Amino acid sequence: MNFSSHECNKKNKEMEEKVSRLQKEKTALENQLQNQTEELAAARQNIQTQQTKIVIVEKSVIEQKKEIEKLLRDLEDGQRQLMEEIMHTLREHEKEVDNLQGELTRLNLAAATPTGHDFRPNSVSASRECEKRLDRTKHQLALHEIQLSEQDLQIQMLEATSYNGTYIWKIDHYSRRFQEAASGETPSIYIPPFYVGRFGYKVCARLYPNGDGMGKGTHMGMFFVIMRGEYIDVIELALIDQDRIRDAYDAFRPEPDSSSFKRPTSDMNVASGCRSFNTQAGLREGGFIRNDTMFVKITVDEDRHGDAEY
Repeated sequence: MNFSSHECNKKNKEMEEKVSRLQKEKTALENQLQNQTEELAAARQNIQTQQTKIVIVEKSVIEQKKEIEKLLRDLEDGQRQLMEEIMHTLREHEKEVDNLQGELTRLNLAAATPTGHDFRPNSVSASRECEKRLDRTKHQLALHEIQLSEQDLQIQMLEATSYNGTYIWKIDHYSRRFQEAASGETPSIYIPPFYVGRFGYKVCARLYPNGDGMGKGTHMGMFFVIMRGEYIDVIELALIDQDRIRDAYDAFRPEPDSSSFKRPTSDMNVASGCRSFNTQAGLREGGFIRNDTMFVKITVDEDRHGDAEY
């Protein structure tokens, strides 16, 4: 009887301990559930806040896009009108040059042809005056041609403007450009300057088809040049694989103390990039050149704060 009572007490004690342990586990689970519920509520609130911010940002982006499109249209219309005026002026000057050349030829013939009266002093004087007028007209024509070239460059820069920080550079006739680089005739080629961001940087890129420095003759070199701006976070240069298998790229973070990335004191800073961007053999084995054309993607990231990939 005592043995049975002892066993019963032992079992009761074990049951009480088990119940106590289960109650503790239940309490812990309830606390965990409560914490997770609070975290879920906070997460939902955060999501709602982020969604509100996203809606605001999307509206702002749409408004800015409309404003940018209007600005581009206005700029293009202004450039087009200016180009038409310059072309009209050039045609007028060309006509005047033709007329002056015809008059000069006639005067020269008249001066060289003997007649009963000697008018050659007057003819020579008129010829010289005509030559002066012709020189002035040619000078004006040259100035207009320079202005036309500047306007053409501005149009190229306008077309090359990138508001999302990404620009695709199409390099055609690559075989000829490579031969010119290998012969030393034209070692490098520049992309037309372009802008990143509405109020952003004026930049360009420089490519050495036959390499530069220690990569000369074995690799293709690619460099990035800041022409105007403050500080850029991350730069990525990518050679696009036209077979869409694997692009070749190099990303780097500018060094604040480097002269390449300080505010330019001249037209452009010293180029910074990779002398051995890709091997010459790799260019021809991959899908980087198709129909004698290459594409380079340039990405300028002002906002990225993570580590750049190398």
